[in-house]
Amino acid sequence: MRPGRGRNGPSAADDGPSFGPGFLAALPLFAAYELGLGTSTAQGLRSPAERVLLAVPDLAFGHDGAPRWIRPALLTVAAALVVGRLRRSPARGPGASRAVIEGLGAGVVLAPLLVALLAWTRGLHVDVGAEPSRGLPELLRLLGAAPWEELLFRVGIYGLLFVVTARAAAFLGVPSGARGWGAELVGLLGSSTAFALFHLDAVQSVLGGHGEPFVSGLFAWRLLAGLVLGAWMRLRGFGVVAWAHAIFNLGIALGIPP
Repeated sequence: MRPGRGRNGPSAADDGPSFGPGFLAALPLFAAYELGLGTSTAQGLRSPAERVLLAVPDLAFGHDGAPRWIRPALLTVAAALVVGRLRRSPARGPGASRAVIEGLGAGVVLAPLLVALLAWTRGLHVDVGAEPSRGLPELLRLLGAAPWEELLFRVGIYGLLFVVTARAAAFLGVPSGARGWGAELVGLLGSSTAFALFHLDAVQSVLGGHGEPFVSGLFAWRLLAGLVLGAWMRLRGFGVVAWAHAIFNLGIALGIPP
């Protein structure tokens, strides 16, 4: 990343990997999510991040929320738009197939790192779901929940904080290099803090779910995990970090005894 080269604002966002190939790389994970929801007999398995991102369609369809076909339809339209855009202009960063391969490797690397951070922060353990639902459907849902969380935190919140900070700094006359790095720092710290807060029971209860009680070590671990994932996303793109997050979710789920 080389912030500060843009004429009208920081160029860090322009120099990062393109979103399109990463989104295409994550499509199998989105499909796993739909398969997990469709084959599960348990209720309330939707990812909280997905429910936040699709809050508008859910509200539009009333009490029962949006029908299941809405998500595949939206993803199909988005994929078609991405393919059309990629045909018109070259993409930066790894292509879709390479993003999958890199993401699988990154997941293997991230797993021991994040587990070590969990021990270091004395975060105790990570609860990935109710014990009766840790079958194949739940594992598929955990895999597919990863790109939804990456869309919400590493793309949406990070990107929003980056743009707002960069625009505010430009208005205040901050030099381009400083505002580029400043926007990156605010985006990274802000999205990581939101990621940690999102898993707390105080937040999940508002969404109708169950989260974690506040434990300082576990909260610090979530924050550190968000920093690692956010930095990796800015360096290698959405697809790589979505697959890395998914593989880590799977490893944690399989490593917790029923």
